[in-house]
Amino acid sequence: MQGILTESSPQAQSEYEKAIAFSELGDRLFDELADRMATKRDYRLLFEHTLQPELFQQIQLAAATYICACLNSPVILSEVEMLQRLLEARNNLPNYMGTGLLMPKKEHTLAFNLFQKSVAEAFYSLGANDLIDAVDLPVNLRMVYGQTDPEKLRLPFTSSKCHSDVWAGVHADATVVVLPLFGDIEHITIEAGEMPREMELQAMRVMSDFDEGRDIPMVVSYTQAKLQHGTMYFNDARGLHQTVRRKAEGLRISVDFRFRRKFNEAYRAMVVPNVGGVEEDMSVPYEDWLKVGKETLIVFDESVEEAKQKRNASSPVPLYTRGYRLIEMFNS
Repeated sequence: MQGILTESSPQAQSEYEKAIAFSELGDRLFDELADRMATKRDYRLLFEHTLQPELFQQIQLAAATYICACLNSPVILSEVEMLQRLLEARNNLPNYMGTGLLMPKKEHTLAFNLFQKSVAEAFYSLGANDLIDAVDLPVNLRMVYGQTDPEKLRLPFTSSKCHSDVWAGVHADATVVVLPLFGDIEHITIEAGEMPREMELQAMRVMSDFDEGRDIPMVVSYTQAKLQHGTMYFNDARGLHQTVRRKAEGLRISVDFRFRRKFNEAYRAMVVPNVGGVEEDMSVPYEDWLKVGKETLIVFDESVEEAKQKRNASSPVPLYTRGYRLIEMFNS
């Protein structure tokens, strides 16, 4: 039959060689990041960095301050009490989205700026600053409950489906960072792994549903990569991952964001630009990202009441926080 490529055809060989070249170049770039940032590296597309305790405690305190502001608590609650309040208030938090995102509103501006600043300071301390090009702003505070609506598990881009973030519109050269903060990370966790090397390049495209990639197998599973509080996990965008719930009780709270690195123009050029993804490019230049909470404030104009009205109107659920302004804190 005409038009079908056989493995021995020159065109098939050329496509295979291009795919392997893409994978090998991606590995070299990711290895360079790991050499600079990792405290543990057991897998090809995943490495870890365990934060200094004082840096992690600073992030936890800032996150708890922000969460308690969302709960209208006049004081910072203990972790146990905070988690219990979140379980009770799940259906009544107007800024909690079905995607797991706790979105900051006007009333939470100051608390969120401290949280954003604490994450940026920890990231800056990792020592690869000359390699960082752009980072997501704002970072995402995500709450994943053990018990969830079965309808949400069938959404096109639910994290419960095995996927690469690229399928939703994330840049193929991105690195995904996840830092668990509170809660049950043993039973409400993330499993990750690799697709075949020769499939990585063709899989770096936007899909209409994560199910569109269900035939792309996870051929290597990162079974020993267990989430730990205080450890940052860096996953190359070529990696596959999914949320796994082993218990219907409890919740996990984490922060996540993505960044793109410098000196990878040839790698970026090998991928067809993403068009039509559900995720917008949330990145800003690294130098601007580091200024938030120090020289600039990230300001959210929508109020809690406005968010409540939108939620009652069954508006589309955003995947990430949008609708902010950056303002200078000091006159030059």
